[in-house]
Amino acid sequence: MIIEAKGVFPSDGRARRSIGRTLTGKGAGGRLTRGIRRDEAAEHVAITKKAEYAITILLDLACQPDNEFIPCREIAERQGIPSTFVPQIVSILSRIGWVEGMRGPGGGVRSSVDLGDLTVREIIETVDGPISITRCLLDDDILCSNRPHCPLHNVWVRAQDAMLEVLEKTTIRDLVGIKQELLAGTGA
Repeated sequence: MIIEAKGVFPSDGRARRSIGRTLTGKGAGGRLTRGIRRDEAAEHVAITKKAEYAITILLDLACQPDNEFIPCREIAERQGIPSTFVPQIVSILSRIGWVEGMRGPGGGVRSSVDLGDLTVREIIETVDGPISITRCLLDDDILCSNRPHCPLHNVWVRAQDAMLEVLEKTTIRDLVGIKQELLAGTGA
């Protein structure tokens, strides 16, 4: 669920070619690269894999019929998430009270609230912090010197509002329904 923009590195780590002027930054090993630095881009435009995995884990738990404890290993296998990430993400979700874990035989993780009501925006912001498509929208204390005369500012505001509206209106319950429709369409 990476939101890609001109000059931003996609989730596979390859540089995205773009038309027009790009910034020059330092890449891995201090090499100069064309494009926005990966760490800077991810901070402002990308929804991280950790947030995507958190949504996927919550979706998996919401699809379980009896709210039983599910081993993290099973979730990892079923959802194609590296098994080392699931316990880390479950720990975050547990700290905020959305899931509970139990160690030992018969242990695992299960929901501790109605996961269906959680919004995609709420999950992403819990895991990654505020979502912003550009730095100038993230922090009003750091005003861009061009903001009073910037023709792009209102474009960014409208784009940000549209994106946040979609993320706010999409719940885990919606995703469960979409997943069931997709599975029904494939005969799975």
